[in-house]
Amino acid sequence: MILKVNLTVSIALLLVGGTAQSQAPERIWDRPIMSQPFETAPFHQIKIPEWVQDSTGCGYTMSVMDSVGRKAAAAHGVTISEMGFVDPFFTYYASKLLKKRSPHVPPDQLANDIAEYKRLGVRILGVYPPCLQGEVYETHPEWRRIGTDTKEVPQIDMKAFPHGGMLCLLGPYGDFFIEVLAEIVTKFPDVDAFSFDGLHYGGVCYCAPCRSAFRKETSGEIPPIDMNNPAFRRYQHWADRRMEGLIQRMQTRLKAIKPTIALVTWTTNAGRFGHFLSIPRNMPARMNLLLDAPDQEFWLDETNRGTTIVPAFANAYIWATTNHRVAFSEPYILSHGNPYGKDSFPPQEILRRMMLALTYGAAPSIAVSQPPNLQQELYHCLDEVQKRKPWLTHKRPEPWAAMVMSDNTRNFYGRSAGLVEDRYMANVFGTFRAAVEEHLPVTVINDWNLNTADLAPYKVLILPNTACLDAKQVAAIDEFVQNGGGLVASLDTSLFNEYGDPRDNFALSGMFGADYRGLLKPSSGPQELDVNFAKSIGPDYWEKQKNVFDYKQDPASFLNQGRMKTYVGESSVTFKGPAIRVAPHLKDVKILGTLRTKSGDLSPEIPAVILHPYGKGKVVYLAAGFDAAYYLYAYPYQRLVLREAIVQVAAAPQPVRVEAPMCVHSTLMRQSIGKSERLIVHLFSDLNTTAFHALPVDDVPLREEVVPIHDIRVTFRPDYRFRRFHLEPEGRELEIRRDAEGSSVVVPRLDVHSMVVGELEPTR
Repeated sequence: MILKVNLTVSIALLLVGGTAQSQAPERIWDRPIMSQPFETAPFHQIKIPEWVQDSTGCGYTMSVMDSVGRKAAAAHGVTISEMGFVDPFFTYYASKLLKKRSPHVPPDQLANDIAEYKRLGVRILGVYPPCLQGEVYETHPEWRRIGTDTKEVPQIDMKAFPHGGMLCLLGPYGDFFIEVLAEIVTKFPDVDAFSFDGLHYGGVCYCAPCRSAFRKETSGEIPPIDMNNPAFRRYQHWADRRMEGLIQRMQTRLKAIKPTIALVTWTTNAGRFGHFLSIPRNMPARMNLLLDAPDQEFWLDETNRGTTIVPAFANAYIWATTNHRVAFSEPYILSHGNPYGKDSFPPQEILRRMMLALTYGAAPSIAVSQPPNLQQELYHCLDEVQKRKPWLTHKRPEPWAAMVMSDNTRNFYGRSAGLVEDRYMANVFGTFRAAVEEHLPVTVINDWNLNTADLAPYKVLILPNTACLDAKQVAAIDEFVQNGGGLVASLDTSLFNEYGDPRDNFALSGMFGADYRGLLKPSSGPQELDVNFAKSIGPDYWEKQKNVFDYKQDPASFLNQGRMKTYVGESSVTFKGPAIRVAPHLKDVKILGTLRTKSGDLSPEIPAVILHPYGKGKVVYLAAGFDAAYYLYAYPYQRLVLREAIVQVAAAPQPVRVEAPMCVHSTLMRQSIGKSERLIVHLFSDLNTTAFHALPVDDVPLREEVVPIHDIRVTFRPDYRFRRFHLEPEGRELEIRRDAEGSSVVVPRLDVHSMVVGELEPTR
């Protein structure tokens, strides 16, 4: 007979060394973060233990390896790996909170595994799948998640499906879950971290505890699921805060028992592109700041946009969601995702995926147990990461250009899983692609970074269709530009608030020097601003932005230089993508480019690119979505428009220039260890010698060979002072050429990944 475990009793059944009043150490929290709706207390990111700062990823699957395999994995650099304590069916130890103990796990197995991990110097990552636990599901039906607007509790045949169903983390089960974790770390003090598969709330829950809490805190009822309903969008913010509150309580409880314990766990991210399509969202991006090291599943296959810019962006974004502290990324070793498998997987591709992750700031995790034909090659790749470890930790981006990836815009403006890529993500991906190919050092930032302090180090801010902005963010952007910063923005930027409610004009209209004037109707001329727009927008709003236009730019403007003179010059060229109608309202506005619909008539030209001085800064506003177009229906001139807009409005020249083919990714980071300061340029060759030979929609990078790239020149701005340059992990000194343009070196050969390390002179 299974005893029903009551939450009150579970908290009373406290473990040896813990009490209900246990307080976390005073300094488990780090810097404060911008507030969000329904916040009841200041939000702080977690302070990361030093051992996490020194880690370069997890080595998963050691728990299923024998002693020989574990020893080999540790010898090749694995320093943390998983160990199961609770699964959807059983616990693996004698728990006071969960009574079903696994008959498949011998009583001494955990103790033996822990001892072996310790002998090998491998930290223990305790595993508990949080939303599936059969015993709790059976004994606490009131804790079951209800995913539809009903009060009927889900029923499951527990004999046929002993794992049960989804549990709700936003109510009492969340606190019970925390107490099980506290029990584990108290009974097994050698546990260093916890990992959870599915640490999210599933987008909505109508269980009785959720209904009661929502009613108490908002005096309302949880509305039906409809992202076009303002009430439901407000519920999402409320649920986000509840989810964050769970992790805050978890960190407080666990770090009171063991201050160095960490949450090193899976997160939802672009590494699995389907996570970006999860609308309503399962968790807010800001929740990553409460995790010591979030880890993304990095699926580089056709279902996750394998041959596009998305895999690179996925790794830049996971690092960004931690405020550029510690993030892990596990490249999945698969040939295709549909069907999933390792069939004919080329070993060279393991290295490519791991090196791509670290190029963008994420520490590459990996499943270390592989088939015999891949095992030794995987160990070689782990060795390659270890060679680079001295330059992979304690780093941050060197600031110049900041590009916003807005989780609120994705969710509340995108609104549809099937359309969010076209509606919003294409703008982000197109901008990121242009920056990569033009070797512009662009840093991905988030909604919460749109504040005075976080923006201050940057010289230019890029808002690719960042539609959802609140009043505080608008004020911070205004101050940034007034003080001399540059701004590049496109389409509906600032036309919606933090809930996704439309405004009747851009909140940044003063900066743009233009007002919103609605959509374009080629057949009947331009449409004036709909007076009902501020009240509601229909689901077809975004689709009506799209058309095919003739684009023409002012040949005397800064846009028309270099290759642009060849690609465009004084001619009209095709633009296929989203566009809206705006009306300049200030005398100092310059129209640098225009659109005319391809309708066969002499329709009026409408502004496409606007330049406007604002305070001490400059603004380029793109009423034509060149950023989205460069991802969805690309022409090379679109990349040059984006490049020139960014470079021309920036308050200072870019800190580094890389002269290399567009297939070479380059990122710039600053590493600070003790009194040592260095700038590190990562160079990664994304060259695929079989690229684009398959059906594009199903093509996957499966690289089998390396084509060396020679003589890449890297030039740093003159204001940097360097002692020396060396190329790593080759350990090669690089000769410095100093002139009026700065300090430059030449990388004689790039195969897959190398780092130009510039040792800075100590500051006086």
